[in-house]
Amino acid sequence: MNYYTREDLISILKNFTTYSELHSKQNGSVIISEFGGRPLGLFPKKNNISLLWINPELERVLQKKDSGIGGDRYWLSPERTFFYKKPETWEKWFCPPGLDPAAYTLKEESSSKCTLRSPLSLTNQFTKQKYMGSMIRTIEIIKEPFSTDVDYCGIQFTDECSLNYPNPQLNGWSLATVISGYINNPGTVLIPTKHKPTPLSYFRPIPKDRLILGKNYVAFKIDVNEIYKLAIRPEDIDFSRNAKIGYFLKIPHHEMYGFLIKLSNDIPRTQKECFDVARDHPNSEIGVVQSYNSKSPKENKLQFGEIELQLNKFEMQNDISKGKAIHQLFGYIGNKEEILDVISKYLGIETPQLF
Repeated sequence: MNYYTREDLISILKNFTTYSELHSKQNGSVIISEFGGRPLGLFPKKNNISLLWINPELERVLQKKDSGIGGDRYWLSPERTFFYKKPETWEKWFCPPGLDPAAYTLKEESSSKCTLRSPLSLTNQFTKQKYMGSMIRTIEIIKEPFSTDVDYCGIQFTDECSLNYPNPQLNGWSLATVISGYINNPGTVLIPTKHKPTPLSYFRPIPKDRLILGKNYVAFKIDVNEIYKLAIRPEDIDFSRNAKIGYFLKIPHHEMYGFLIKLSNDIPRTQKECFDVARDHPNSEIGVVQSYNSKSPKENKLQFGEIELQLNKFEMQNDISKGKAIHQLFGYIGNKEEILDVISKYLGIETPQLF
């Protein structure tokens, strides 16, 4: 199973973890998983699929207590410092279990808002210094900033992370996993930019047929067939817009289209405020709005794409390092013309080229 309905997701989650379902007045809903502390399913419309990717082997990964369940997760960056056991040579990638899935518990909860809390622990792989701290995630249903008359569900995150290590050079990191229709039905990431942006590759050079450079945007193909990562420098971001990155897709096996979008102003505005260096040019410029395309071993077990934001730099407060950021995620489902109108309102892109 690659695409989950609300009922599909609940039927599995209820056997493994506590969950909360938040409801919007527009008949949309979001399912928050206590395991991993994140929104796992986002449903703009009843009786349709989640626009967030959910692992096709969800039952197996929950049994193993593996972090790779999907949804929209919180990490810390730079990736090189915390996710590679041999960071000098970018070898032996792993996900620190004290960061993800951590040990979240659902606390305050209503039909439109919930709070998750967890202790955190992770190790600086360069210095072997261990960081200890805590995480609070408040997730709530919000209204769309523009009137669209399209089925949607919107949530706001307030992420508050505290660590006991002084003056760390790190950022919060928000990563939403997105579904793809594979090679014959790719999705398109759309990032609004200033005029003539300079997109960055993060793993290896991105082929020209996977990128589109528009007048005021960058587009990136998501087909989960090859591994590439795109990033946009803070110098190229259009900070006049709250919307920072979106994802357009024809819903697999349906006639409708979907659009996911991340919004925030709590992201780095200069190179000095962001630390997530690129693997293929670690001594060069850094990007703060990012997108990842993974590779699927089999078509019946499709992997994911990602739309990502680097969040505010951590600051010292009373001898504690703290990172706080507010960001939003909206999902829409409609016909193609409706979704293109939504894209125009959020991103200011009137006639985007799409993959």
